[in-house]
Amino acid sequence: MATDALVAIQASVTKTATFNGATFDFLSRPPYHFNLWVRVLYSAATNASGANNVTFTVDGSTDNTNWNTIGGARVGDQITLSTTAQAGEIFIPVQGFNRYIRLTATVSGAGSTPTVTYQGDLVYAAPA
Repeated sequence: MATDALVAIQASVTKTATFNGATFDFLSRPPYHFNLWVRVLYSAATNASGANNVTFTVDGSTDNTNWNTIGGARVGDQITLSTTAQAGEIFIPVQGFNRYIRLTATVSGAGSTPTVTYQGDLVYAAPA
């Protein structure tokens, strides 16, 4: 799997609610737009009580204003939070080409104190 350490879609961040990451502009880098995946590394994914989930998606935009989901985690990649901290890796295929992309974490459910630490990087080949 090929990665570019200079192409972080989302630097490590800890969030407790839905969060739209920073914009990545493909014009700032060579035109890598074939077989793109976003690799999400997450840790410390917990919930104090109740039931919450975290789902990651990749959003795309041609104008950095209007955003659409262009890649979603595969079935089974949703993180179900519990009081036991979880860590893992999720690969999200980027479908289509947009000048701008961003990684979005969506927290849903009715539990209390959901939290997840994560980062996202571009990967230039399908995960093995």
